[in-house]
Amino acid sequence: MMEPRKIRNDLYLIPLNQQNLTGFSEFISTWLYKGVDAAFIADPGPRSTIPDLIRALESLGVAKLDAILVTHIHIDHSGGLGDLLERYPDTPVICHPSAPKHLTDPTRLWEGSLKTLGKTAEAYGPIRPIPASVIHTSDTPFKPNRGGEIIPIETPGHAPHHVSYRYGAYLFAGEAGGVYRDLGEGNFYLRPATPPRFFMETSLESIDRLIETPHELYLFGHFGCTEKTPELLRAHKDQLHRWAKIIEAQLEKGQGPDYTDRCIDALLAKDPLMVVWDRLSPEIRTRERGFLKNSVAGFTGYLTSRK
Repeated sequence: MMEPRKIRNDLYLIPLNQQNLTGFSEFISTWLYKGVDAAFIADPGPRSTIPDLIRALESLGVAKLDAILVTHIHIDHSGGLGDLLERYPDTPVICHPSAPKHLTDPTRLWEGSLKTLGKTAEAYGPIRPIPASVIHTSDTPFKPNRGGEIIPIETPGHAPHHVSYRYGAYLFAGEAGGVYRDLGEGNFYLRPATPPRFFMETSLESIDRLIETPHELYLFGHFGCTEKTPELLRAHKDQLHRWAKIIEAQLEKGQGPDYTDRCIDALLAKDPLMVVWDRLSPEIRTRERGFLKNSVAGFTGYLTSRK
């Protein structure tokens, strides 16, 4: 476990390092808001790191949570809910209206995770059900007992059930704006999170919704935050258009056995938001190459569906 990082007086980043997965340090995280008005977290992460999350929360004096925000129900963001609710029972869980059936009976969600992620899902740990009584859907703003409103913003794209949340100056945005890594000195890596089934128009509309949402600090699910907002969101929109053109050019050459590798090589060569690739550690590059394959598959499905 890595120590919680104080980002602002009332905001903490809690890294959830996966010790049994190569390259998964500083990749998954939970955000904690802890002010005089409320205490809540965004995305508890997978089951495997719930003990680390609980230790981090207790070290920060969090005896009670006013809410648990779920941006989407992928296993690396919400798989640990059941275990976390044992420590913080009756905490309201805020999620997309289509999510409750999967959270109360995660059988299909777990089977789908195993099919898609294989050993990675096994490392995250099986998903436990949560009681329906704690679930609040994101149809309307949620008001903690002591605080202001948590404003949900529907942001489908990475997943059809993706929701972002604004609280004050903070925008908890999961994977709606891609996967980010700050490399210091103004350098950063940014990758689209576009697994199948990907619909570009939907993703672009969601990014526009985030750009229109007043905020000062943009909080990524993977990994970290930026004050360069909405500039970075506009750059991500341009990135999606750029990827579509690059991948379409590779599609026109045919989908042979080297197709995905050709796409990745072209993206790394031509996308200015990924030119820092060589500055990533070998372990992170290995991890990211696997996710790049998923992102390329999402674009490929979208582009071929238009023909």
